[in-house]
Amino acid sequence: MPADIGLSPCISIFDLAMADVDEFIASLPQSERVITQRLRKIILESDPRITEKLSYGVPYFSIRRRICFVWPASAPNGPRDSKVSLGLCYGHLISDHDGRLQMDGRTQVSVARFSTLSEIDERKISEIVQEAILVDNMKLKRK
Repeated sequence: MPADIGLSPCISIFDLAMADVDEFIASLPQSERVITQRLRKIILESDPRITEKLSYGVPYFSIRRRICFVWPASAPNGPRDSKVSLGLCYGHLISDHDGRLQMDGRTQVSVARFSTLSEIDERKISEIVQEAILVDNMKLKRK
């Protein structure tokens, strides 16, 4: 639980500039925290070059450019379905043999949503992240 920093109860912890991803995760409701921690662990263990930082108020993971992000429902503009989203920044280039990734009308970003830890298949998520790393290594044209 984050330390009391003397804020009015009307001010959300997300209204503050978080210092780092650990602080962000610690501020999440328990149900989202455990899912976010597991996804983060899978992502970071996928490649030692992966760096993380908060962007748009949620953790983004990068090597050359942004690879993916984890967006809990309680974060601003989070998914309305009370789940934690794993987003692939170049999801349109990722093969999805199991149909886990959803485009939801977007042209580039795809997401997989989780409401429980048991929904996370570490091997499959790791494979998706590995493919996203391969896409990151491609020389994509900038818009």
